Amino acid sequence: MAYSDFGPPRRSRRRRNVVVLIVLVLIIGVLALAVRYRTERRESIDYLATAEEVATKHSELADRLGALLQGLGQEERPEVAQRLETLALESRGARRQLEAVVVTRPVAEVAGLMMVSVAAWDDAIRGLDDAIVAILDAEDGDLTGDEALREAFELLRLGDRAYTSVLDGVVRLDQELVSKPFPIVTYTGGQYAALYDAPTIADRLRRLGGLSELSDIAILGATIPAPVSKGVGEIWSIPASDRFDLEVTVSNTGNVIAEKISVVVTLKKERSSETIPPLGQLITSIDPQDSKQILFEDLDVEPGQVYSVTVTASLEAGDDAAEDNIWSLIFERNAE
Repeated sequence: MAYSDFGPPRRSRRRRNVVVLIVLVLIIGVLALAVRYRTERRESIDYLATAEEVATKHSELADRLGALLQGLGQEERPEVAQRLETLALESRGARRQLEAVVVTRPVAEVAGLMMVSVAAWDDAIRGLDDAIVAILDAEDGDLTGDEALREAFELLRLGDRAYTSVLDGVVRLDQELVSKPFPIVTYTGGQYAALYDAPTIADRLRRLGGLSELSDIAILGATIPAPVSKGVGEIWSIPASDRFDLEVTVSNTGNVIAEKISVVVTLKKERSSETIPPLGQLITSIDPQDSKQILFEDLDVEPGQVYSVTVTASLEAGDDAAEDNIWSLIFERNAE
């Protein structure tokens, strides 16, 4: 039997090709692992940097919340509500910032604990606003707000405990991944620890009348032209003019939005049985501590006659302090 002289070299080339292929696969695998290692390391560093930034933000929020609770009663209700809303918005922003970062295998444990902390803190801060409002507006014997406040404080404590575990986990990491040291964060500990007692804060809120809802408006009138002198019988003298207007300023001196404010002007000629129909305007709403002006133009006031003008303002829902809701003036418009 005859054999080809070219058999062995062909098999040898095949073996070489297989070896080359295996070597190439190994090289590509090593390169892929190296790239993945570098990517994972970079993403781990990025995650920890973001987590440290979020933790620093919560350290600041913890101080601000403690200061708010400590100073309850020094501010009106709108200011307290605004500060709580701002805290909640910033907390939600920090939570979203953390949720957007890639979590890698080396930092998985720390990331899980960090998410528990941030979620608990965020839910608690958002729940505090509702709890405080519920306590302030509750009927006698209604403790719904007290329970909501207790739950919010417990969530803050949960976040604090989880964050302590975060710090322990960071210590166990490769420290080359940690670009900055993590801050100490505690809402319910430190200098404000005594404030996070739900019954104490609830009782304190109930004693703070300034934080209860107060509906109150005040008015002030001004004639155009303005009076120049006051004579006998408290009658003010109004200089002669082409027209006579009345400007009324309505101020919201309460701490809730004043809605549907009815302003009525009654003009009466003294020592006369003549009846003058009243004039009225409706103001839709005025924010707390704000004011609006309305003008009653070209009133029919005869020169040389004595008139009294009375302005009243009323809220559809009622006024808690209505003693300053009336303004009046007795006057005589000069003929020339």
